[in-house]
Amino acid sequence: MRKKIVVWSIVCAFLALEVAPLSYAQTSVTGPGGPASASVPQFLEFSLKTVKKMTSATFNPLISPFDQGTDVSLSPSFDFGNLTSVTDTNPLSLTFGQFLYMRGQFFYYVLMVASTSGRKYMITEKGTQLSGPGGAKIANESVLLVPDYQWLDTLGGVAQLAPPSGASVGPVTAATSTTGATQSLVYQSDLGGLGRVVRAVVGIGGPAAGTTYPTNTSLGTNGTSPQGTPQSFTAWKAITPDQVSGSYSGTVTFTLTLN
Repeated sequence: MRKKIVVWSIVCAFLALEVAPLSYAQTSVTGPGGPASASVPQFLEFSLKTVKKMTSATFNPLISPFDQGTDVSLSPSFDFGNLTSVTDTNPLSLTFGQFLYMRGQFFYYVLMVASTSGRKYMITEKGTQLSGPGGAKIANESVLLVPDYQWLDTLGGVAQLAPPSGASVGPVTAATSTTGATQSLVYQSDLGGLGRVVRAVVGIGGPAAGTTYPTNTSLGTNGTSPQGTPQSFTAWKAITPDQVSGSYSGTVTFTLTLN
């Protein structure tokens, strides 16, 4: 009798499973719908967002250049002021106490922003040679363009970090040329033309302490740490004390070009 009862109980359980109704809770429902669209205008905009005039004798490299100096963004000009001599102050150097080069009283930090609607672009600079009394000229190789890209500069409140893949910073070079037509690369964008904050220094000066030539790096600077390949301006020329005295003038122009 016990075996028959066990078997019958199992059969009843299977019958209950076969006849139980299926029931699921409703989780979605389709409502009104239709096509969606928007139009994005094409931009080609370029701005010298900030131009800061720095005093060479008091510039502090440990502080952001945009937190010091004088803002001349509303009417940018590049007056390098009176040239002064720079001597070697390193007592361990073989040239200690000797004249090294002449530098401007002022130099300039330029902050640039480009918008190209996702098209590949480059930022360049050109300048006319500084001419003075009786046709005297300052050597083009003495007036420096130093392109830079700071990883910590922000876009939308967020650090922009490394240049996009395929993008690069132009090398240190002359900021002026004899014809005034030479375009020097400041920044080459990636293929997708991503917008970035780009820096450049323009001035009359020389290499940093302990280096032979003015140098920057191909991927800019992360904080105070240079990134990428060093790029030295081996054609640099020092302005010597026998440069004809007087006032010199020229021009400096930055350009955004699709490429």
